[in-house]
Amino acid sequence: MAKEVPAARRRRDEDRLSARIDEAAARLRATSRAFTRKNLFHALRRLERAGGAEDALGFADLYSGPLAARLRRGPLPGLLPPPSLAPRRRLPPEWDAYFPAAILLVDRAALVDVFVASGALVQTRIAPVALDGTPAHVVRWLCRGLERGLSAPVAYLHDASTVVYPFAYEPLATLVKVTHGAPLPYRDLGLPRGGLPASAFPFAKDLPRDERILELEQLPPTALVAYASRAALALIPPDPLLSPLQPSLPRTRR
Repeated sequence: MAKEVPAARRRRDEDRLSARIDEAAARLRATSRAFTRKNLFHALRRLERAGGAEDALGFADLYSGPLAARLRRGPLPGLLPPPSLAPRRRLPPEWDAYFPAAILLVDRAALVDVFVASGALVQTRIAPVALDGTPAHVVRWLCRGLERGLSAPVAYLHDASTVVYPFAYEPLATLVKVTHGAPLPYRDLGLPRGGLPASAFPFAKDLPRDERILELEQLPPTALVAYASRAALALIPPDPLLSPLQPSLPRTRR
């Protein structure tokens, strides 16, 4: 039996991983209209583990190797571009008449694109911004609203490895400055250092229950958006004008 040459083995491995990448992407698209490269990486790892394969590739290896090879063959539907390559967006002028119900601060710009693609800004009025101060046009919009006396609670979403004091970073530092130091309703929604089991996220039902979530992009985008949106909206105080009317007591006959 002729010995397989290294080049042939490499092509065979690339073809297998390319097919796995397509399968992992299809599984993500089943519940989410868009996903990041990290989302794809974790979905691919689950497929490989389910098939008995060990975690041979890290994210950087996948990004520069099999994923790059797959993208040379054509686009991968649903895959978001890296934030540095994403098109610049502008908010329409009429948005100055509105303000979000909550502000969601995330530790990486890629997560902003996940929430934008989900429609969270329109459907739940949650404005996502990143710890690096992007998107700048959204931060400017928030500042203009705060300067007019509007307010919104802030929720901070981050990975288990992100250990920073967010009030010293943009855009939170700017928002506090605009409000002249007035306290903003705030809640940390980030992962603790040891992470959380997948079972802690009610919308991540398809994940192995014992999987430890250390990175937010381990969660399918739909599960992440649902978790963060519900927690952020829970910070909004109820409107007393929208409270249900007190039912009248039944009359007693005399």
